[in-house]
Amino acid sequence: MLTKRPFRVNGHLRMSDHPRLAAVFLVVLGLVFGATLVTGFGSWKGMNVAFGASEPALGGALPSLPNDQSLAGLNNSFVAIAKAVQPTIVQINVKTEAPKASKNQDNPFERFFGGGGGDDDNGNGGGDMPFHFQLPQPQQGPEEGIGSGVIITSDGYILTNNHVVKDAAKKGGVTVQMTDKRVFDAHVVGTDPTTDIAVIKIDATNLPVAALGNSDDLQVGQVVLAVGNPLGLESTVTQGIVSSLHRPLNIFDEKEAGHYGIANFIQTDAAINPGNSGGGLFDIKGEVIGINSAIASGTGYFAGYGFAVPINMAKEVAMDLIKNGKVNRGYIGVQIANVDQTVAQALGLDRPRGVRVDQVQKGGAGEEAGLKENDVILSVNGQETNESNELQSIIGMHHAGDHVTLHIWRDGKEFDKTVTLKARTDLAENTSSDNSSDQENAQDESGKQTATLDNIGISVRTATAEDKDHYHVSNGVVITNVEPASEAYDRGLGRDAVITEAAHQKVKDAGSFEQIIKANEGKAVGLTVVDSKGDSHFYALRVPSE
Repeated sequence: MLTKRPFRVNGHLRMSDHPRLAAVFLVVLGLVFGATLVTGFGSWKGMNVAFGASEPALGGALPSLPNDQSLAGLNNSFVAIAKAVQPTIVQINVKTEAPKASKNQDNPFERFFGGGGGDDDNGNGGGDMPFHFQLPQPQQGPEEGIGSGVIITSDGYILTNNHVVKDAAKKGGVTVQMTDKRVFDAHVVGTDPTTDIAVIKIDATNLPVAALGNSDDLQVGQVVLAVGNPLGLESTVTQGIVSSLHRPLNIFDEKEAGHYGIANFIQTDAAINPGNSGGGLFDIKGEVIGINSAIASGTGYFAGYGFAVPINMAKEVAMDLIKNGKVNRGYIGVQIANVDQTVAQALGLDRPRGVRVDQVQKGGAGEEAGLKENDVILSVNGQETNESNELQSIIGMHHAGDHVTLHIWRDGKEFDKTVTLKARTDLAENTSSDNSSDQENAQDESGKQTATLDNIGISVRTATAEDKDHYHVSNGVVITNVEPASEAYDRGLGRDAVITEAAHQKVKDAGSFEQIIKANEGKAVGLTVVDSKGDSHFYALRVPSE
C-alpha cells in the first residue's frame, strides 16, 4: 500500500497532506465547539469562556453630575405630587344630542373638548385616539366626548368647564369615572358661559378632594402640572411652567356670553390636549391654581400653549352655582378699552395706565354713579387695573348689590367714585348725550365744507342735516376717506362715521376740524367718533409736525 508522505511548500508543512495532523486539528475544533454549546449556546460569553477570556462589562460608570441630590429631590417631588393629586381628577364622559348640520371647528373650545368617534379597542367610548391625527367628525345620532373634572367636595361636587357639559343630553348625558375605575351618573348643577366654568354632582361620599390654591399669587415661571384625560388617555400628568398671566383670549361663544366674557387666562406650556378640558393645573404644593380650558394650536392638538381659568374666579363661580344654580354677577355697566401711549397723551395722563371708559350704559350702575365717557379707571378697591380684562376679572368676583370704589382720572384730576353694582342687562342703544340747545350747537354753514389732512391721512366733510339724523348727532364731520398705512388708519378709524369732538372741542364743520388738528401738531389728540348705530367711540391720534 502506498502512503503519501508530507512535503514542504516554501518551508511549510501542508496539513492536508498529513492525515494524522488533520485528525488532531478536527478533534481540537470539536472540543472548542462543544465547550461553546455547554457554556453559552453559542453566545459570546461561551466563546470567551472557551478561550479563557474574562466576561465583558456592560455599561459605564455613573456620570459626575452637580447637585445630584437636588435633582433626585425634584424628581421625587414630581412623583409625590402626581400620586397625591391624580385621585382628585375625574374623567367626564358626555353624551350629547344629535349634532347640528355643521360644527364650528374653528372654536377653540370645541377643539379642546375630546369629541366622540366610536369605541376604542377595549370597547370603551374613547372617541378619536391620538394616532388618528384628525378632528372629530360629525356623525348620525348622539355623540360622546371626554373631558375632565376636579373634585371640590367629599360628597361629589365636581368643577369642570361649561363647554364640556353644556350640550349634555337630559337622560344619561353625563357619567364620571374615578381613578379607581368606579363610575357614577352625574347631573349638571349649573353653568357659567361668561367664565366657561360649570359644576356637576355625583352621589358619593368620602371622595378625595383637591386642595384649592390662590391664583392671585401666581408668577410667570412657576412650575405647574396639568392633570386630566387628554385624547381619552386616563389620568395623564404633564409638566411645564406658567408662561404668562392675564391672557385676554377672545374665545367665548357670543350667543352664550355675549360681550361679557371674562377673559383672564393663565397661560402654560405644559402639554394640554383635547380631553384636558376641566382638569386641574397644579402648583408644586399640589394645589389647584387653574382649570384647564383652551389651547392655542394650529392643529387642534398640543403644539403651542394651554390656557386655564384662575382658580380664584372658578371658586367664586362654583360657590354661586352650588348655592343658587346660577351666578349673580355684578356689573358697572360700561364698555371699556385699554390705554396706550397715544391715548394717555390725548387724555393728559403722565403714562399709559388704567382702563378707559368708552361708553356708559343708560340706566347702568356706572351712569348712576356719575361715570362719563373717557374717564380712566385707575384702580378698584385699591387694586390697580391696567388692562381691560383685569378690570373685568376684579368686578366679576363681586355680586350685584356690592359696593366698589373706583379711583378715576378725568380732565387732569383724580378722585374716587363709589359704584353699587347691578345685575347684567342688555346694553341699551346709546344715543347722543349732548343735551345742549340747537342754537348753541348750530353749524356754521359758512365754514369750510371739506378738508383733507395728509399728516394724519383723513378726509372729512361737514355733516348735513340728513347725516345728523342718520348718526343721531347734532354736530360733526363725516369721514369720507382714510388713507392706508396712515395714522388714522393705524389707529382704527374708518369711513362713514362722524367726528363730533376733537381735543375736547366740539367740531362744527370741516374747517374747524382742520384748525383743531393743525393747532395740535406734535401732540396726541382724542377724537369722539359716532358710528351709524349711534354708538360713540374714542380714538387717539398722534398729529405729526409738518
